[in-house]
Amino acid sequence: MKKHERAVKFLNFIKNQYKSGNVLVVTHSVVIKCLFSIFKNTTIENLWDPPYIHDTSLTSVELNENEYKILLEGDLSYRETNKVNVQN
Repeated sequence: MKKHERAVKFLNFIKNQYKSGNVLVVTHSVVIKCLFSIFKNTTIENLWDPPYIHDTSLTSVELNENEYKILLEGDLSYRETNKVNVQN
């Protein structure tokens, strides 16, 4: 529960500190899942429900007033587009 409470405090800090513009957040999957529970208004008991959040995945969320809109969730497509072909 403490990580969820910390996620709520963090979101409140972001909303108060940055009234407009973009904010980049880099964190671990458990914190991302806590943030998702806030964005989706779900309970902490459902924290580990799908989708699985892979390391280095990308998520984009838009905040208008107190409403969250998930634009991109756990995206990994950039991994495929940035692969380097190595030939022997």
